[in-house]
Amino acid sequence: MGIRSTFVALLALCLLVFRQTPEQHAAHIKAWTERHAQYMSEPRIEETESFLDITANDPRPLDGVLAALEHQHGWHINYEDPQYGKSDMVDQTAPPWLEQHPNGPRAYGIAGGAFHVKVPIDGYFPDDPMQILPPPIEAYNRSGNPGRFQLRAVSKNSFDVIPTASGDGPQTPLLDTVMSLDATDDGDAYPTLRKFCKELSRKTGHTVVFGGTGSPSENRLLQAHIQQHSVNQPAREVLRRMYRQVGSTDCWRLFYDLDSNQFWLRMHF
Repeated sequence: MGIRSTFVALLALCLLVFRQTPEQHAAHIKAWTERHAQYMSEPRIEETESFLDITANDPRPLDGVLAALEHQHGWHINYEDPQYGKSDMVDQTAPPWLEQHPNGPRAYGIAGGAFHVKVPIDGYFPDDPMQILPPPIEAYNRSGNPGRFQLRAVSKNSFDVIPTASGDGPQTPLLDTVMSLDATDDGDAYPTLRKFCKELSRKTGHTVVFGGTGSPSENRLLQAHIQQHSVNQPAREVLRRMYRQVGSTDCWRLFYDLDSNQFWLRMHF
């Protein structure tokens, strides 16, 4: 499993308790085993003279593909989940846990899986992001995987991938919320980013938690100082200005956790 899958699995703590028959228990183990056997740790990207052939299998396959393309081409891509609904979830409770806790809490994750797309390449401009990035997003929206997304260009090599719908219907992206933030902390970046999440939570009614980086680059947050004064600006623009004060290559990942009904904001390098 990739980092995104591991992150979701660690957060998955369901409060509901289910009692299963032996048949249901066996069916769950079979489905879980088959699903996890098919997961890919990283997307596979094969390049020919005319196409990029991209294959992924992951709970969030679009995010995986975008991260791989970002790394391959040096682009800057921010990604945001929708608030997923029940039709977007799958039971991810591990069989070893069920063996010891047959009637215990269940863990749920995003029901993403197999995804494949062939992206035509222009021989004159093989690294043009506006030729490479739209086709995977359009193909994903037709794939049956959870969520629907849209590409927004920020600059020549910087992009936001925003959610437009979940299985429950159309949505407004959380980071489109207009907010104000006055941060003058002289300490590290953590208090300011947590203050941002607290204010976004207050404005939207959705709990947003800052989850750090999950990498050795965590020290950059401890060394950075953020000064932020924004009035009635989209949350993503407030966040963009703060991230630039931590590092010019930093992107965000805003993941929605089904079990806790929270959004988790993470830095992505």
